Amino acid sequence: MLRGHSDTIVDMDLDQSGKLLATASGDGTVRTWFIKDMDKGKEIKYTRIPLDTIPNSVSISPDGKAVAVLLPTDNAVEIYRLGKKPGDEASCVLTISNIKGDLKDVAISPTGRFIMVSTAATTVYIYTLKGELLHVLDTAQINNGQVSISPCNDLVAASGFTPEVHLWAVQFAKSATTNPFQQVREAMDLSGHKSGIYSFSFSGDTRRAVTVSKDGTWRVFNIDVSWQLKEDPKLLCCGTVAEEGPAQIAMSQDGRVVAIATDVNINMYNADTAELMDTLEAVHSDAILGISFSDTGKFLYTSGSDKSVRVWLNRAGIVRDVEAWTESLKVATNSSHKERLKQQIADARAQLKELSEK
Repeated sequence: MLRGHSDTIVDMDLDQSGKLLATASGDGTVRTWFIKDMDKGKEIKYTRIPLDTIPNSVSISPDGKAVAVLLPTDNAVEIYRLGKKPGDEASCVLTISNIKGDLKDVAISPTGRFIMVSTAATTVYIYTLKGELLHVLDTAQINNGQVSISPCNDLVAASGFTPEVHLWAVQFAKSATTNPFQQVREAMDLSGHKSGIYSFSFSGDTRRAVTVSKDGTWRVFNIDVSWQLKEDPKLLCCGTVAEEGPAQIAMSQDGRVVAIATDVNINMYNADTAELMDTLEAVHSDAILGISFSDTGKFLYTSGSDKSVRVWLNRAGIVRDVEAWTESLKVATNSSHKERLKQQIADARAQLKELSEK
């Protein structure tokens, strides 16, 4: 468990390397937690960034050296450069100010090409890393719910009042050395729900996406399609949410496990069959507001109104690993490969047995 904030954790973000977790809180601070050695039982150190106002969104840069913080009352985004060591003072190196609208989310593109800022209405701003405005996007959603950027391919995705998630591609010229931005182009829609979308998530390679809706269902899509040729995403799986009410959803990096948080509980599902694989009950003392898998898929991070971040072992992921290794063993021909698979299966089963006995 990560404690230290004195108010609700309103947002969190994990960097792609699995070394950093950033949290934004109603206590007027952002913390960056150095989580690289969490599974080794070491003390988790952090850097505390005090702010002049309350943030509502945070995003870590691809290199893990900076964070973007959204300050809605100031209509601004501040970029902080982190120190070399945990606890070193972070310095504000850029402020994007006078952003119009009721600001909602900020994200730095995983490719490092742009910064996205969304409003609670229908506007999404695309800025350079220097704070220069590149494009203003209208999501035509009546209002924006979740707005985020895919782990790959520079896709901006937005949900809202309507029962689908819209995706746009932010495109850049490959050969241009200055101002390579070209356009923002409609890519695809994730559709099929009957009511608005609560939350959505991507696999680490952006080949899959998952949505959860007010209609009580969740859907897994194959989005590795030729959208440039008008090819639509393909529905792979559809399941029913185990509990009613607002839900947060996350997909593991390998796209094989889906986690859905409702109130203070978490249900883990097989992303191929929609089978319920694991249930974690009363994991927080108040509502869960954030949920995300680690870069390896080994852990699941949750945050919320009880001011803490909690870390859970992805038991469903271990089961899926055993399934995959068992199938690989059936077709393996190399003896050393077979022995390695057998050992991995044995170790995983022993771990699952140990966990079941606790």
